[in-house]
Amino acid sequence: MVNNFKDKKVLLMGLGLHGGGLAVLKWLLKQGAILTVTDIKTRQQLKTSLDKIKTTKKIKYTLGKHELSDFKNQDMIVQNPGVPADSKYLKYARRHNIPIVNEAVMFFGLYPGNIIGVTGTRGKSTTASLLHAILKTQIKNNILAGNIATVPMFSILDEIKENAWPVLELSSWHLENLAEYRKSPQIAVVTNVMVDHLNRYKNYTAYKRAKLINVKYQSKDDIAVLNYDNKDTKSFARKTKAKVYYFSLRRKVRGAYQKNNWIYFFDGKQTKRVMSFKNVKLLGDHNRQNILAAIIVAKLLGITNKNIAKAVNKFKGVDYRLEYKGKKNNTEIFNDSTSTTPDATLAAIRALVDRSIVLIAGGEDKQLEYKDLAKEIKKRVNFLILLPGSASEKLIKELRLINFPSYQMLSGIDDLAVAYDLAFKYSTGQKKAILFSPAAASFNMFDNEFDRARQFDKLINGDTKKAKK
Repeated sequence: MVNNFKDKKVLLMGLGLHGGGLAVLKWLLKQGAILTVTDIKTRQQLKTSLDKIKTTKKIKYTLGKHELSDFKNQDMIVQNPGVPADSKYLKYARRHNIPIVNEAVMFFGLYPGNIIGVTGTRGKSTTASLLHAILKTQIKNNILAGNIATVPMFSILDEIKENAWPVLELSSWHLENLAEYRKSPQIAVVTNVMVDHLNRYKNYTAYKRAKLINVKYQSKDDIAVLNYDNKDTKSFARKTKAKVYYFSLRRKVRGAYQKNNWIYFFDGKQTKRVMSFKNVKLLGDHNRQNILAAIIVAKLLGITNKNIAKAVNKFKGVDYRLEYKGKKNNTEIFNDSTSTTPDATLAAIRALVDRSIVLIAGGEDKQLEYKDLAKEIKKRVNFLILLPGSASEKLIKELRLINFPSYQMLSGIDDLAVAYDLAFKYSTGQKKAILFSPAAASFNMFDNEFDRARQFDKLINGDTKKAKK
């Protein structure tokens, strides 16, 4: 990887809308790089990102398409995580020995201190955010960045100290590029590995291989934190040189586990009680697992039980992850828009114990299976409202196979505002809850899952304008 960027020709492939590409661009400009930006999105689609580039320095833009000529004679290419690895343009660059990196590879190469990397199909945002909240109680300069939409890695690179133990949320796409440079974090957390992103990966094995990278290149002095209750994640222990700690809701392990509503930490020699679950605000077993994972890292870095308990009990969760939005018409409302898989929605339904649930779901398929979710909906959901999309059609087929009553479902509701109003109409029972947990991708109606979440928040807050289509 290039380390001195002055007068180096760097192509940024994918500016994007989440801020990661923009942060890399701004940082490279400061270093004096000669930049080309290319993105299949148009100038209008990228307006929110382009408006934040306040510079008179010359940047070459190719927008609405990629052109092979841009990829010639570059010193380095920065691949946005949204760009597939099998892009013909990246293949061209590899044939011509042009280094390809992403923000994670650059961060690992430029930051001199130790890194905590958190990945997983589900729970990585919550675990990373909670871990950051715990570490801040004693490591005052600790920073959270990465896949978290609001904190790109390169927005904090220049300010972070060497002893800060930055917590990076790493997607499978971040990890893919790290494999090329044989890099893994010094402390690696894998919350779980489940079927996802089969619209991007050729099969589950390929997806699982990407997640493995978080621990694959660790040394014997590093630490891997793995989910004992998830068989694929547990299997990673055989494929890392690091010292392994597990977390489990089911049994005593070296690491963190629950027993009688208490959390215990076993370091291999001594067992210590850490804290009770009694005052924890996060709902569901999946969040208990996230808490256990964060606590292992906190204990290994010397955070006291008192500070761990204080931070965990105070933590209310991450925006749009089973986020409680309050009550309206005596009905609890939960915004779980970032649940883009059936497994995530299934966990959300199970977390809302004893509620009478109206579920708003649906969207575009990522080549996932909906059989188990359909069974859980039949068992636990009082009424189902489906937005349009290929995932919705798949779910409807599974529901029909198990004779889910047609009078308990409305489908093809192509306006989120209408779906929201209908949810109140069909809410019944003593403990009513509206759960917006799509179990699908969002791009047929919204820019992304965060746009979808914000649209839902607007409706909760009384903005009755129609959601974007």
